[in-house]
This record gives sequence, C-alpha cells and structure tokens, in this order.
Amino acid sequence: MLHRIIEHFDENNYYFQRKTAISWLRFVALLDLIEKNGWETKPTSILASGYTDNDVFITFDDGYTDNNKALDELIRRGMTATIYPVKDFALTGFSPIDDMAHHLMSIQEPPPSIRRALLDGRLKKLLRDLTVTRYRHLRKHWFGIDFDAYIGHLFMNEQQLMHYYSQGIELGIHGRSHRAFNHLTAATLESELSDSLVWLQLLGVTTPVSICFPHGKHNEQVITKCLSIGQTLLGVDCEMEFIQVFRRIHVKEECYG
Repeated sequence: MLHRIIEHFDENNYYFQRKTAISWLRFVALLDLIEKNGWETKPTSILASGYTDNDVFITFDDGYTDNNKALDELIRRGMTATIYPVKDFALTGFSPIDDMAHHLMSIQEPPPSIRRALLDGRLKKLLRDLTVTRYRHLRKHWFGIDFDAYIGHLFMNEQQLMHYYSQGIELGIHGRSHRAFNHLTAATLESELSDSLVWLQLLGVTTPVSICFPHGKHNEQVITKCLSIGQTLLGVDCEMEFIQVFRRIHVKEECYG
C-alpha cells in the first residue's frame, strides 16, 4: 500500500508525517528486496483467484503524478502494480485535503491547532466531504486564501492513466469522489461505483477490476454492493473484520521489508 513516492525524505512534510509517503531511496530498496527474494509482482485483480508466497501486489492509492517515476521504474524492471485513481482528482488535478496540506506546508509556522487537526484526521474528515467549489469558498471565508497551493496537476490525468494501463499497469476502482463508502446512501454508493467503472472502461480497461475502499471504510452493505462489481476488495493496514476484504501492508519510510 503506497500513496506518494517523493524524491527526498523531509520530516516536516505532511505526507511523511502522515506516513503516506516514502522516499525514492526507500522505494528502490523495496523493489531490490522483491528482486533479491525472487518474488513476482502481479495485478491485484487476480487475488480472488488465489496467490502464492512468492506473489507481491503493489498498489498506489489516489494516482499522484509524482508516482510516474516509480511506475516507469517498475516497468523497466518488468514488474507491475495497480493504481487506484479517483475520477474527480484525475479530471481536476485537485483535492481539498491535499490543497490544505500544501498550504500548511508553505507556512513557516502554521497554526499548531490546525496542523494537528489535519494530521489526526479531524480536519481531514471535514474536508473529504466538501466539493471543490464549496471548499474554495470556505477556504477564502475562513482563512482569506483565494489561490491553490499546488501549481500544476497533483494527480495523473486520463492520458497518463491510459499510458500506464497500456504498459501493463492495472487500474482499479477507488471511487468517483474519494468519499468513505460506508457514509454514503445506497443510491450514492451505486453511483460512485458505477460511474467509476464506466470511467475506467472509457479509459480502455477491459480486465476485471478490483476495488480499494477510500480511507479503508466499509461495512457489510458496502461489501455486498462492491462484490457485484469486482471480486477483489482491499482495505488498509489493519486486521480485517470481513473475510472478503484483503489486508494491505502499509509501506512506510522506516520499514519497507
């Protein structure tokens, strides 16, 4: 389970503090470890069909553009992985949580209470339920900020996703808006899943799709609905309550083996 591969480690970086980033050095060490042990990387869609102790399933959540170099390295080594892009992020190159994180990282001394709230999830929980338009309105109202912190696209666009899919990198469902599935009504969940599936198919995906729960959130109703679309369901690095959900190992900077 990976999110961002950032060139150099920085202890003040939000993503390293949240343990949702590893450095390029750590990433290369992980690939070296896989090669040294003779393990084989495989797409996650085949998990439901069985696997061996020599199989490794590398996943990238959200589709950050700084993973392009990592994906190129995987392809160079004859390896594969699965990207779980978010449709709204890919189309806009933007998410409220990431924008707020980059704003805070650009401030020499950010308000401790706000930084803590983002790191411990309280602010993040509020941000993930906002539309981009609503977030920008509230950002200006609360903090007087009327510009985006990150210049350019933080997430891979459709052309980049199609390119990597053509190179053998799998794409899976991670929701249209990255909202927690277990907080959605049945109709909204249906829309999130079906819209994501149709979008991936428009990008050229013809293989069976796996589903990665945004924020790892799920319940029995979510599982039942998701199994009608994909047979491989992925959680996060914690013990799984439901046998249908595979646990992922969260790769961190200090521990990658």
